[in-house]
Amino acid sequence: MGVGDKVIEQFLVSVSEARSSVRLLSRSLALQLRHMGGRVHERISVLLQPYDIKISFSKNPKSVLFYLEALLNKAFFEDFEAVGFQKSSINQILNPIDRCEANYASFNVLKELTWEEVLNKGTRHFSEDFSRFCDRKMSDIVAMLGWNRAWPEPLLQAFFGASKNVWLVHLLANSVHPGLPIFRVDKGRSFDSVYMEDMGGERARKLVPAIVRIMVAPGFYVYGNVVKCKVLCRYYNNSVTNDKGLTPSP
Repeated sequence: MGVGDKVIEQFLVSVSEARSSVRLLSRSLALQLRHMGGRVHERISVLLQPYDIKISFSKNPKSVLFYLEALLNKAFFEDFEAVGFQKSSINQILNPIDRCEANYASFNVLKELTWEEVLNKGTRHFSEDFSRFCDRKMSDIVAMLGWNRAWPEPLLQAFFGASKNVWLVHLLANSVHPGLPIFRVDKGRSFDSVYMEDMGGERARKLVPAIVRIMVAPGFYVYGNVVKCKVLCRYYNNSVTNDKGLTPSP
């Protein structure tokens, strides 16, 4: 297996781990939100208004998890295309091959980083770029939720896991030349099974996904292949065969 093939294999694993760790963070956050009262709930409802989504925190907690996961992924992967996740940042290493090697070396160091090491020494001891990334994303999420109280350690640990895995995806995407591009889809886009995976499929087996309601996780182009983005959809009823044709679901 060549170096490029190994990087691709590790990239696919890292994308899966990043998605799982963001999902874990959304669950940890949801547990905290139960004790936070209505203000944070109202804030999340406002964030979802552009997607025409109304949620019930008590009646449908699973859907809350999906939507919270979507908001977190949007925050974590913002500016993924930029050097070091920073818009308008400059390349410190101009030679693309040298830059790939530096990113891969950083990946190999940080993939072994544990929560205990971070507690003892802090993220800055291991990587200034990663430390700045964590600081920015923490600020983004706090501002997004309007939540200014201290985070308990289990929640901080879940945040570290998500931050680390998203950062590793970024390093690996830039460890090959040309790099591996991210792609996103917006609400109202027609569902395309080549590039999208419907996360509501189990719930709606008799329904045909029609239009994207919200993107839960971004996708990636991997040369001739694709890592599908994850979405929640509005549906058409597949069992309707009368002259009215397919019927959109709510």
